[in-house]
Amino acid sequence: MNMSQGSNCRRVIAGVSLIGLSVAFLTDAVTGLMTRPVVPTQTMVAIAGFLAVVNAVLMTAAMLGLSQLLRAHADGVGLAGAIFALVGWAAATRITTVIQLDTLLRAGVEGVPPTAIETIFKSAPALFLSMFPVGLFFPLGLITLGLALFWWRPVNRGLGLLLALGGVLFPLGRAVGIEFAINACDIVLAATFAALGQQVLARPELWDSTAERGEAIMNKILPGEIQASA
Repeated sequence: MNMSQGSNCRRVIAGVSLIGLSVAFLTDAVTGLMTRPVVPTQTMVAIAGFLAVVNAVLMTAAMLGLSQLLRAHADGVGLAGAIFALVGWAAATRITTVIQLDTLLRAGVEGVPPTAIETIFKSAPALFLSMFPVGLFFPLGLITLGLALFWWRPVNRGLGLLLALGGVLFPLGRAVGIEFAINACDIVLAATFAALGQQVLARPELWDSTAERGEAIMNKILPGEIQASA
């Protein structure tokens, strides 16, 4: 199958980004850098801040990559799922920053009350509403993409179910506060993103299915149109 250089480059970026996200979630299961650092020091929170930028780039490329896999059969659903996930991830990044600062303050910072973050949220409820409810769009996006991958089957249906499962576990752990769900979500998403990244890199036909389908449709329609006009 012929694929343009630009299209192939986007495919590789998406595949590598999915694998990069796998590493990020697997690392979080051990270090807590995407949630609450296991060692709540200023250095660890700073590292988490720098990694948040990297993770945002990886997430953008990965979600757009997953939507590409659905273009041939469910373009609108795939795009909606990617948008939901990215909007929610942007809010989740803000939430994570607040949680990490709260963890740091509660561990003890000279001159700053340990409950400073809690006090701010109590005095400004609109600040809470601007972050936490919006963050739920991320798991909603994962569930949307997962069910779409399961239903239209561009890849193994099990990967779609695992992605949707990760979307269910994400708020149970990070919003409800079930510790087991946080680690389970990290492991499930790490495995799923790694497998999806491998599929994107190893199977170029998945990426180019839209162009191939469009060409097949044109080859079918154009001769009929030419014959009709004659």
